[in-house]
Amino acid sequence: MDARALADRLEQVSRERTASALVADTEHTLEVSVAPGGRWVVRTWQTEWSAGPAGLRCWRLIPAGGATEVTHDRPEGWVHPGVGLLWPALLPVWGRPDDAYRPTAVLEGVFGPAQVVLAAREGEAPVGTLHVDARRWLCTALELPEVAWTLTEFQGA
Repeated sequence: MDARALADRLEQVSRERTASALVADTEHTLEVSVAPGGRWVVRTWQTEWSAGPAGLRCWRLIPAGGATEVTHDRPEGWVHPGVGLLWPALLPVWGRPDDAYRPTAVLEGVFGPAQVVLAAREGEAPVGTLHVDARRWLCTALELPEVAWTLTEFQGA
């Protein structure tokens, strides 16, 4: 499967996904939830971002309980980057005009596409990888020079 076909398949499946996951980077673990209709929530120990038909909202979580809504400067349509493992089409790795990375190869595994090798520009050396779970059509890890995310837990379809 080539990278464009893989991106299309990932988008097709994830569009209707209802799921929750834990996504870890080198410092934090994010709780990520997604649902059809562009609804998502990302929670850290101190902040919760949520988006849906009513727009984007941000909450400062209070350790003793409760939350306070805070203003944010994110543009309309912004999606927290952690959502990208569950909605892979959002990741900036497919070679679109605004993407920071381009696929250079799709490596096949036992069950289908398993890894996408990424470069900053066409013809340059690889600088990252996107790991794909071809059974559930989601991404289990993204490794780039500036970030490394790993899906540590997943519930859903």
